[in-house]
Amino acid sequence: MKNILQKTAGFLIPLLLALCLAGQASACSLFYFGGDLTDDGANLFFRGEDQDGADENKLYLVTPAGTNKVGDHYRGCFGFTWVFTHDNYRYLSRRDDNLVKNCPDCGGTHDHRPFEEAGTNEYGVTITATQELSPTDEILAVDPFVHTGIHEAEIATVILSEAATAREGVELLKRIVETDGIWEEGFGIMICDQKEQWYVEVCTGHEFLAVLLPRSVAFFEANVSVLGLLDLDDTEHIIASDDLIAVAQRAGTFVGDAEKNIIDYRLSYNNYHASAFEILWSWNVAVRMAIVLNELEGTDRWNPQNVLDENDFVMSNIAPDGSIVPLYNQLKLKEKISVSSLFEMMKQFPLGYWENEEAHLYRFYPEADVTMGTVEWSAMGSNAHNVFIPGYPVLMTDTWSGYKLGLQPVTVTEEKPDSGDYYEMDGVYYIINTLTDRSGEYHVYPEGWDHSYRSTFIALANALDFLQGEAEKEAYADRCLEELQQKFIAAFPGLTARLAAEPDLQAREEIMTREHMQMSEEAQNLALKLYRHLVYGEPVNHSDLK
Repeated sequence: MKNILQKTAGFLIPLLLALCLAGQASACSLFYFGGDLTDDGANLFFRGEDQDGADENKLYLVTPAGTNKVGDHYRGCFGFTWVFTHDNYRYLSRRDDNLVKNCPDCGGTHDHRPFEEAGTNEYGVTITATQELSPTDEILAVDPFVHTGIHEAEIATVILSEAATAREGVELLKRIVETDGIWEEGFGIMICDQKEQWYVEVCTGHEFLAVLLPRSVAFFEANVSVLGLLDLDDTEHIIASDDLIAVAQRAGTFVGDAEKNIIDYRLSYNNYHASAFEILWSWNVAVRMAIVLNELEGTDRWNPQNVLDENDFVMSNIAPDGSIVPLYNQLKLKEKISVSSLFEMMKQFPLGYWENEEAHLYRFYPEADVTMGTVEWSAMGSNAHNVFIPGYPVLMTDTWSGYKLGLQPVTVTEEKPDSGDYYEMDGVYYIINTLTDRSGEYHVYPEGWDHSYRSTFIALANALDFLQGEAEKEAYADRCLEELQQKFIAAFPGLTARLAAEPDLQAREEIMTREHMQMSEEAQNLALKLYRHLVYGEPVNHSDLK
């Protein structure tokens, strides 16, 4: 794919000039592509997490079965509690790092797993947390958020521990939302297994809506609802709160036909023209969506002025004659999606840049054995300078040591360090919604950062983005990363065949766990060598990197 900026340069250049000064403006990105639209027929979703400043370490861990016993109380970050209904299932997930410091999300010291962004359990249930959605003021006044409700930081922990199917996970989250409410932020979220992929949206304290995604649809979600006019009588493919229409009616925001049990959810619930960070909203939503939709469709018709109100991504299950049909929208892809094409797209700004925290791609194969029905490609750090590691998460019983290393936080100082590894910020950046001059601000990496998988890739990306190295060195580093990526892509079918031929489950788990560790170590080793080459001029033997 070509650089996705090229098609939108006319409206984007003024914004880019502002962002060169503003620097930080975050939004997470979620793609879904049904199997009719992918190169190998697998349903697929991809999510990238972004943050205002991406220095923080992250972990990638297996939580063993039975870590929490039936009846144990789980205390979340912000007041939500959960009593486990059975011993938790084993699951693999990425999460924030609180191993050697207080929780980076709530500052608490209590024993808990902070913010698990995504993961897969031993039954193949896969979840990713979450895409922020803003409610209208009117709807929120009728059904307000709950300060002690479930927070996005806890959703993955509970669902992966408890649910043996995606539908069971959806029903469980619905009960929690309706009973306990949600914390002070609406969200969109994927809950999947190899046979069913569900997309959920919750904009208010207690009202829930989930749709079963078909093979024939694709969408891109960037903090705006993608659920349009829906007939809620399609109970096989829609799971919704009983009061979804009534709440919107009380708020005076309802759009639809209540007698026919039809609601336009987006128009009734989602305030897609505003956010808690209104200064950045055109970046968070309109600009990103316009660029990406233009790339997906091979067009130049989308821009920040028309992409929110007149668009192709909003889904409906109602045909022109009023009958219920599988979910559809007007999005027409210019080509089928492959792993390679999606990775290439994710490298480009505004999907690949220095605020990327982590990213994950899942492919689902309904006819495969459950241990091989879900494939994950995982990366940490900037999508622009990275390598995605493939694997079958159901088979992984452990992760490489570099994923499990807890670190002290990056320190920030205005004095140039005499030693150690650091990068310097230079310019004016948004901090939340305030412009702040951060010139001469030094970010110093903690001891041991070069043994951490994510911190190594963060340091490499910072060297490429902030140290303003020579273009030739940057091109060389990206070329090396791409060569390793293609090596992993080429080798994965062979690994798949090897696993499928192994009848013993324990042996299959050992093979997958060992291979994932080896690929991860190889990727981290490459990133560290490239960092030292860029920063210290250490020579790199290119043959060692293959």
